[in-house]
Amino acid sequence: MKIIEPKVLNCTNYDFLKSYEENYFNNSIYEKVEVKDSKISGITFDSCIFREIDFSNIELDDIDLIDVVFENCDLSNKNFDYKLIKRVKFNNCRMVGCSFVGSKLNDVEFITCKANYINFSNVNIKSMIVSDTDFSQMTFYETEIKNIEFNSVNFSSSEILKTPLKDIDFSTSNIQNIGIDYESLRGIIIDRFQAHELVRMLGVKFKE
Repeated sequence: MKIIEPKVLNCTNYDFLKSYEENYFNNSIYEKVEVKDSKISGITFDSCIFREIDFSNIELDDIDLIDVVFENCDLSNKNFDYKLIKRVKFNNCRMVGCSFVGSKLNDVEFITCKANYINFSNVNIKSMIVSDTDFSQMTFYETEIKNIEFNSVNFSSSEILKTPLKDIDFSTSNIQNIGIDYESLRGIIIDRFQAHELVRMLGVKFKE
């Protein structure tokens, strides 16, 4: 599956603190910046690259992401609810507890991220690739999905409800102890070993 990559070819290095003061984050590369107890609100990150930025002490409020790359960043517990996330790549990022409730995700990629407890409830997903990523204890609830690819994703102890997954391939992923309803389960692609896990979840016992 192919997705549209973020358009960040014309970005130049710029001072993060200056952008914060100007409330303007466009066409820029930001690297290895320490920012404490600040708030960025009501803007769009547009055509930006963030490298090794720790957002732990930065409150992101009402932020849209268009053509953005996050590399080796800590975005844990950040809230992107009801926002537009378009042509965005999260590469080797820490995203524990991130929330995307009610958002629209178009052409988004997660690569080698630590993103357990991530919440995709009521999200509209169109074209997303997730690879080598920890999505354990994540949530899909009433999520609309069109074009998605999972490669070696950890879904252990996750919850998937009212989210049709017909023809979506989970065969390379860990689905141990996943909580899933029949509406979501119907038509998914798994391997024969995973089939035993799902049958066990349904309360069926195998006769030795």
